[in-house]
Amino acid sequence: MEDVSQTLFYPLLGRAKAASQWPDLFPDPWATQAAHIAAAEKTPAQPLGTFPTLCYGLRHLFTIREITQYLDTHPGAAVVNIGCGLDVLSEDLAGYDCTIYNLDFPDVIDMRHRWVPKADNEIDLPYSATDHEWLTKVSGDKGVIAVAPGVFYYLPIPEVAALVDAFGQAFPGGRLVYETESPMVMRGSEKQIARHGTPASMPFKVKDPYTPQDWSDAVRDYHVTFNFLDYLTDEQRKQIPSQYRILFGFFERIRGIYVVNMGF
Repeated sequence: MEDVSQTLFYPLLGRAKAASQWPDLFPDPWATQAAHIAAAEKTPAQPLGTFPTLCYGLRHLFTIREITQYLDTHPGAAVVNIGCGLDVLSEDLAGYDCTIYNLDFPDVIDMRHRWVPKADNEIDLPYSATDHEWLTKVSGDKGVIAVAPGVFYYLPIPEVAALVDAFGQAFPGGRLVYETESPMVMRGSEKQIARHGTPASMPFKVKDPYTPQDWSDAVRDYHVTFNFLDYLTDEQRKQIPSQYRILFGFFERIRGIYVVNMGF
């Protein structure tokens, strides 16, 4: 597998560790199999520290939250998991009426076939996110939400901008949700994953978090969440150790890590 494809194991390993340390906050049965799968696939990726672990747990939590909020008002909608890796959204979205599209490189889709049980409402799309052919394979009659947690890091800004515009033009009424970091923080992330076995370039260094709203005339609304803890209730926040709540507050002040939610 390519280095970028190998990075798919970081979220799985992080979610598994988060589920182990905070089982009430991050119940995630599928991710607990991550260590076994990673070992079997002989990935060089290694688990990261406690703060990245929290970020991965929260990333999964808010991704599901954003999807279910959309499905509440768009029953039967398409859910596109951009850079799906080994995610099992069919379990996370059990009980919701939707069609799930798993979009990733062909070698990753092949790996999914080895490890991931395919649900009846899932369709695999073996494409790069930047190959806009995949847009023609998605049925958006009842709405579309695409999520790309941690994916755009590895793509050049112009390619993401082109994807935003193409998605918006293809799916009026659709939504795109992704998480990213400031250039300074992303440079640190590049160094961290290199130290943990999977060096990969992260060219998606956007200086202004609000710049992407100008990438397409199709953008109708645009919201940025600068603190992952905003997705938690007050009681849930109390489960996060105080030093990490402070750290999330620091990153909020410097706009270091954030979630973008744009509607078309």
